Formats: sequence, structure tokens, C-alpha cells
Amino acid sequence: MRRDRGTGKKARHRKSGDKNRNGSNRGFFYQPNPLRQFLFVCLALAGVGIGYGTGFLLKENSQKPEAVETTTPAMAAPAREPAPPLLPEDMKMLSGKTPRAYEEALPRDIIENPRILPADEADREKPATESPQAATGGKTGTPDGPVAKAPAEAAIVVPKIGKRPRIVVVLDDLGIDKPRTARAIRLKGPLTLSFLTYASNLGPQTRAAREAGHELLIHIPMEPGSPDVDPGPNVLLSGVPPRELLTSLKWNLDQFSGYVGANNHMGSRFTADLPGMEVVMKELKKRKLFFLDSITAGNTVARRAARKIGVPFAARNVFLDHQDDVAGIQKRLAEVEKLALKNGVAIAIGHPRESTLRALVPWLEKIESKGFQLVPLSQVVKRRP
Repeated sequence: MRRDRGTGKKARHRKSGDKNRNGSNRGFFYQPNPLRQFLFVCLALAGVGIGYGTGFLLKENSQKPEAVETTTPAMAAPAREPAPPLLPEDMKMLSGKTPRAYEEALPRDIIENPRILPADEADREKPATESPQAATGGKTGTPDGPVAKAPAEAAIVVPKIGKRPRIVVVLDDLGIDKPRTARAIRLKGPLTLSFLTYASNLGPQTRAAREAGHELLIHIPMEPGSPDVDPGPNVLLSGVPPRELLTSLKWNLDQFSGYVGANNHMGSRFTADLPGMEVVMKELKKRKLFFLDSITAGNTVARRAARKIGVPFAARNVFLDHQDDVAGIQKRLAEVEKLALKNGVAIAIGHPRESTLRALVPWLEKIESKGFQLVPLSQVVKRRP
């Protein structure tokens, strides 16, 4: 019995040893388990995901204080985007050409003081004895007619009605958009119409304006503050030699006749240049013209130059249409009425835009019935007899 058991054990061990030598005994070798591998992969991926998410959260938290520091000042003093230039809204007239702005971005401010510098205060020098023809080097005319006449001959005279507050409405940038220019000429007046010097057919257009009872200004292109806005050809530039500047100025002044004064087209940069503005004022004085400052920038020195040279001067109070909106223009017209009541005189400037023309038609029909008097600009810029 014992030998049989022993023999059996020995036989079993030998049999087992044979299996080990053949490599078929699974007890001594690792057999991969697909289920276990899948679990290990899932755990590894979960660990990577947790680690990445934790790092991302820690990074975000570390950046929060810096973000607050950089955005807080911007919230306290937000940067103002520059206002767009005033463009004609009807592009059909351009025939595929790049549109030229009516004006650079117009200020929204309302100038309370009338800022009128009459000739008896401004004329510190002896009156110029040179004729307009002599002032232009003997030139007697242009393709549209003779050079500008003296304001005494060109001004529109309107009898003053008692002590009524007086309102001046200036429409400038005229002559380019001819259909709207014609509509502006048909408005009830007297208005003061300012024509761009580089418009075509200026002779017929300005004569029609005069025949309709309106007063004329010449709208001289002056250098804007932004290089992205095109003020037109023969623009007056700051910092150029006086002789070169005078050549450009005379070209502008000789483009049509019959105007009583000039005002700046754009010019937020040029009107801040005192030497340049003095050149302008000297030529205006030779031609017996006055200057209207559109005030396209707060640092304008036009009044200072006019006072120094002795040129009658006025400045606008209100831009009517810095926004192309009828309701907004009506509100600005109401501001014009308030200023006229307060100061006795108010000067408004508008442009040949659809909304402006639509707002002006009913307002002009009713303005005198409200107790105001509509007058041309020369009537508030007093001149020595």
C-alpha cells in the first residue's frame, strides 16, 4: 500500500516535471487576461484625464488676478472708437468711383457762444486797397466767370424784423451731388450755401443758388486729422512753404465767383496750424472776404488768426447731421432755436443728405411763425461801412 502511494506520488511529480519541460504547465507562466488589460487601460486614461483637468483649472486660477488688472482700467475708461466720416448715402451718382467723404467725423458738441468777430473789432490793420484782381496777380477771371466780387456786392441783404432771434443755416459740401444740390437750392431761404471748389459745373450751380435768393460761401478743402479721409484736390496742408500754400489757396478761391466768405472743408489738422491760417486770412482780407470756422477740432486757431490779420469771423454753433437720422436732426434744430433765444444768434451747418433735406423742409416753413428770423451769414458778421 505504501509503495503504491509513493510510487503514485513519484509518478505524478515526474509527470508534472515533464509538463514543465515542455512549457505546457500554466502555473509557471503569465497568461494575459483581456478583461484585466481593458480595466488597466481605462484606469490609465482616467488618471491622465484627471491630471490634465486639474492642471488646466490651476492654470486658469493663476491667471484670474492678471486678467482683472488688465481689464479693470479699460472698464473704467473705455476707449472710444473713432466716428466714421460723413459719406454721401447715394452711391449711384459715383458711377463706380471711390466715394469721397462729405466731411471727416463731425463733432457732436454744441458751441454755446456765437463767436462772431465783427470787422470793427477785427480790422486792426488798414483796409486792403488791392482789388481782387490785383490780389490774384492780375488774373481777371476763371472758366466760370470773374474772381469773387467784394462782399458788399455779393451779400444778400434781408431787412431785420424787430428784435427777433436770428438763425443762420449753412449747407456746405454742395456741388458734387448735383440732384441734392438742386434740392437744397429750392429750399426756402435765405440760406447760406457753400460749394466745394473741386465740383464740376460750378458756374451754373452757383448762379442758380444766387437767383434763388441764397448767399454763397466757398468751401475750401483743408487737411484733416485722419490720413484715411480724402479732402479732395489742392487741399491746404500744414507745414508747407507759404508760397506753395498760397498757390493752392488761390486755385481754390478762383473756381467760381459771387461768394461773400469762405469756410473750411474738413481741416481738423490745418485749422490748428497758426502760420498756415495766417496765410489764409491775409488772402481773404485782400479779397474782402470773411471766414466761417466749422470747428471740426477743439484746438482750432482760426479765430486767433482772423483777429490778428483783421478778418471778420464767425463760428458754427451746431452740426445738424453728424448722424443720418431725421429725428436726430430735428432735435438738433430744436437746439438751434434754444441757442438763438439765448444768444440772439445761432449758426447751424448741415450737408446735402437725404435726412437733412427731409428735416429742413417743414422746419424752414414754420421757423418764422415761431418768432425767429432766417438770415444769411453775412448779416450776422458785421462789417464796417
